[in-house]
Amino acid sequence: MIITCPRCATRYLLEAGVVQPPGRQVRCARCTHAWFQEAAPDLPKPVLLDEPQVPHGPVTDKSRMLPPPPGSISQPIPRVQSPAVGALSPRDDAQRAGSRRAVAWLILVALVAAIAWAAVSLRTEIATAFPLAARAYAWFGAPVNTRGFDIVAKTSQELTNGVPAIAIKGEIINVTDRERPVPKLNLRVLDQNKRELYRWTVLPDQPRLAGHQRETFSARLESPPADTATIEIRLAPDG
Repeated sequence: MIITCPRCATRYLLEAGVVQPPGRQVRCARCTHAWFQEAAPDLPKPVLLDEPQVPHGPVTDKSRMLPPPPGSISQPIPRVQSPAVGALSPRDDAQRAGSRRAVAWLILVALVAAIAWAAVSLRTEIATAFPLAARAYAWFGAPVNTRGFDIVAKTSQELTNGVPAIAIKGEIINVTDRERPVPKLNLRVLDQNKRELYRWTVLPDQPRLAGHQRETFSARLESPPADTATIEIRLAPDG
C-alpha cells in the first residue's frame, strides 16, 4: 500500500495489513506531519494464521519512503517566520537624528516668522501696551503711532472784511481696528525758528471713532501774529 503525506507529498510503501480498516494515525518521517490514513477500500481482510506483529503508533519509518513522483514537491513546505526586528544600524540612527534636527529647525523658523509678523502687524497695539517698544520701533526707523490716530490737514490764508485769517481744514483718522475716544487737538503757531507764538485747542465733533473711521475738523485764527511761519497740529495729551 502506498500512502502520501498531504503536506510535503512524501510517499511511503507499507506492507499489507499495516493500515487496517477503518484506518490509523500515521506521521511523516520527513516533515513530522500527522494525519489519519484510511485503509485501502479494495483491500480484503487478510486471513492470518498467526497474529502479525503490527506496529502500534504512527508510522515514522524512513525506510518505507518512496522517491517523489515527477513534478511533486520533494521537500517539506518551509514554515514562514516573520523576520526578527534587530537593532538599528548607526546609519539609521544618524538619519533619525537628522530628521529630528530638520523638524526642530522648521519649528524655529515658523516661530520666528510668527513673531516677526506680529511685531509688524500689531506694532501699534504692542507700542501702546509697552511704551518702551515705541522707542525700539523708532530706533529701527519704523516709528509707531501709539495714540492710534493720524491727522491730515491743510492751511490757507484768507482775508475777510480786511482782516487776515488762517483757515485750517483736516481729518482725524482712527488707524486701529478698535473704537477709540477722540482726543482734543492742540494747534500752535510757530515762527521760522520753531518758536511758539500762539496756541489754542480744538474739540472734536464726535467723542468716539470706530476702527478706521474718519472725522473732519476745522479751525480759524484771525489776525495771526506777523511772524507766523507754520501751524503745528498735534493730539492733546490724555487727561
